[in-house]
Amino acid sequence: MSTKTIPKAETLRNPEPFGGHGAHLTALDEARDARWAAMNELADRAKAGARSLLASEQRDFDAHEAELKALTKLREDNTVDYSAIPDARGPYGEQVVFGNTRGYSEGKPLTRSQSVEGYIRSRGLVREDEDHLDLRKYLRGMATGDWQGADRELRAMSEGVSASGGFLVPTILSSRIIDMVRNATRVIQAGATLVPMENRTLDVAKWAGDPTAAWHSENAAIAPSDGTLGKVTLAAQSLASNVEVSWELLEDAPGVADQLAQAFASVFALKLDLGALYGSGVAPEPRGVKNTAGISTASMGANGAAITSYDTLVDAVGRLQDQNEEATGIIYAGRTARGLGKLKDSTGQPLRVPEILDGVSRFSTLQVPVINTQGTSSLASDIFTADWRQLLIGVRTQLRIMPLTDRYADLGQTGFVAWWRGDVAVARPKAFDVLTGVL
Repeated sequence: MSTKTIPKAETLRNPEPFGGHGAHLTALDEARDARWAAMNELADRAKAGARSLLASEQRDFDAHEAELKALTKLREDNTVDYSAIPDARGPYGEQVVFGNTRGYSEGKPLTRSQSVEGYIRSRGLVREDEDHLDLRKYLRGMATGDWQGADRELRAMSEGVSASGGFLVPTILSSRIIDMVRNATRVIQAGATLVPMENRTLDVAKWAGDPTAAWHSENAAIAPSDGTLGKVTLAAQSLASNVEVSWELLEDAPGVADQLAQAFASVFALKLDLGALYGSGVAPEPRGVKNTAGISTASMGANGAAITSYDTLVDAVGRLQDQNEEATGIIYAGRTARGLGKLKDSTGQPLRVPEILDGVSRFSTLQVPVINTQGTSSLASDIFTADWRQLLIGVRTQLRIMPLTDRYADLGQTGFVAWWRGDVAVARPKAFDVLTGVL
């Protein structure tokens, strides 16, 4: 798109000519990308000539930047409701409800269509100058001291020094990485509820006992319900990761930001799954499902046994139904997934999945081990069946990163230590079922 043909924000204000919000969203994105590319082109031209921007280039740069801000404000304007767009995606592939900041509030769990980025925007936690920060430039500058072409990132870094050491990642970049963690975490894919935390602790309301109702006779006293409202307290624990990156990669690779973000997201997602399923509850670990009192449990036998039909899963769903609970997902080991996939009838045809399992998603993960001890067997595993909406994942809305520039200097590398903070809590233990001894 030529810079002369890039539409201005004023011409994109009205969505009607575009035939709907989806096309309007695309037009706004294209215009913003074009303005950003034009600014980078001017900066790169000056950099190649080892000079500052010429006066005419500076005027063009400022004009593009002003339009970019106007387009960004328009993109996020609450009067433009993009909430009906189910496949809107953020810069890291996370689902985002652009332009609609309604429905977010502190302590309120996020719905499946809401994002952490949407939350922090709605809470006013993103400064105007943070909107177009580049994670690669930010990490490269921290590691090498090279802030050329990264004035915004340098300002963000200098303002984000943590009192406890390291650098607080700008909130907008933190939220995007957290959304990536969310998308990669099995318990969240199964339906677990994400609760943003702006402080170290957060109380979330829950039903400690189900309310009851009864048919009422005229003028008769109405008996009080047994339902009581309690609370679950989320207390942020720390989860750390160390990723080593070569100096050459930091300086030269345009996709290093994506790779680092993916690396942090991947390792945090795996550890979050492990903590949510098996956490001991002894600080700093959260208490996972299997170690929570009051959950339903069953066994494949004293020494364990292999699954030979879908009856095992049907029974797990049934045990929850007996508690008036609804299963939203089943999580098991990859070995179990393969075993279920190989089930066949007497004619050698794959077994049909029973109707009772319709709508119950199934997920496999390496975080469910296949080396548990069950009687004489040391190759046992577990199957988790639950209404995963009753698992609360509290997440602090900011990351902290510290570059280890000296520790790996002899290897030409920089280590990035990242701290992610959050907690896990089971809101309704009877909504969870764990089957042990699966071979």
